[in-house]
Amino acid sequence: MARTACAALVAAAALAHAAAAAGVVEMPITFRNSYAMVGVEAGTPSEEHFLRFDTGSASTWIMDKKCAQGGCDNYSGFSRVGYSLDASSTGEPINASASVDYLGGRIAGPSMRDTFHVGDTTWSQTFVNVNESSWAQLPGDGFLGLAFDTISDGSTHTVPETLLGEGALAAPRFGLYLGTELNDTNGKPGEGVLSLGGSHEDKYVEGDLTWLPVMKQASSTGGPEAYQLWRAPLLKFSGSYAGADGKPVTGGRDWEGQWKASGVFDTGAGTISVPSVDVYLMYQSIGWDFSAIMNHDHIPLCTEFNSTWSVTFSFAGDAPGEYRDMVLTGDQLARPGYANRDDACWPPFESGNGDGFFLFGNALLDQFYTVWDFGGTKPDEYKPRFGFGQLKKEYKPYF
Repeated sequence: MARTACAALVAAAALAHAAAAAGVVEMPITFRNSYAMVGVEAGTPSEEHFLRFDTGSASTWIMDKKCAQGGCDNYSGFSRVGYSLDASSTGEPINASASVDYLGGRIAGPSMRDTFHVGDTTWSQTFVNVNESSWAQLPGDGFLGLAFDTISDGSTHTVPETLLGEGALAAPRFGLYLGTELNDTNGKPGEGVLSLGGSHEDKYVEGDLTWLPVMKQASSTGGPEAYQLWRAPLLKFSGSYAGADGKPVTGGRDWEGQWKASGVFDTGAGTISVPSVDVYLMYQSIGWDFSAIMNHDHIPLCTEFNSTWSVTFSFAGDAPGEYRDMVLTGDQLARPGYANRDDACWPPFESGNGDGFFLFGNALLDQFYTVWDFGGTKPDEYKPRFGFGQLKKEYKPYF
């Protein structure tokens, strides 16, 4: 056996052992311009890249050096590092490429494999090395996709499923606490943490977790249904507010136990998006006039975001007719800065496109500790579920 081949086998064995020895990979969260980012070292010698973790997509990608250092627009105010295949002794192309269109931008580039390193854990990871990007406002080098492998692009695999395949995670799940400061943590990690291979609900949650079953989706290529996104069947939504006489007024929409709507839990989104056919009804259910807001006849003041009103999203449970509620009070939805005013808050819901499709971004997720459980270590064993729990007082975010 050639000496170089022997050395490569020894290095590969050491790398596999390093990954397999890990239990939970703790990834501290840094906020930049309200973008939640985690640091990942890539290559040999390694360089740290800040990546936006996104449960609404599956591809992990890092800009190449040329794109990061002037070849692609950067209006974020933060410098980028970029990955160089030529500078890494462990990197290799995998004869594939990807072009991905997101709601907020587009990327394209060839696929690579290289060493990733976080804390005490090192593993071999596939990713897209982006040479085209329209993510001009992104204050980092790329994305860490946390949806399912079934929708990953460029023959790459997600980080959690890569580590699961190597037997490197203590449990087939990841837990997420976004922290208390959700805009800018001043160049260092805040209190938030993304935990691959485990969760810490005993630390963060007041009471118990509520679990929602994750649903399969039809394949765009005509194949069998598969788990693609962290998507749960939504059975109804309702709102409640105090009327002029002080008595509660309620409203909403009920699909009467039918799976006609669903909600995707997406850390890559900042807001709560409601189907365009339902958004007026959603605002009416909390006593607000959506048309007045859109016509700039009413600017929501932060004082209007209080506990006198609430919204409830009722999801399907494991049994027919079983409802599992996610409740948010008005004060939990306050986000200052609307209309460039400190005393005005952003409207709590925005109009989406798809009928029956709700998108739950960080405006909802930051109010809970969340657990994203695959329910198995192999794709054919998956029984995924999404768990959420109310944060203890000391861990609730502030604005």
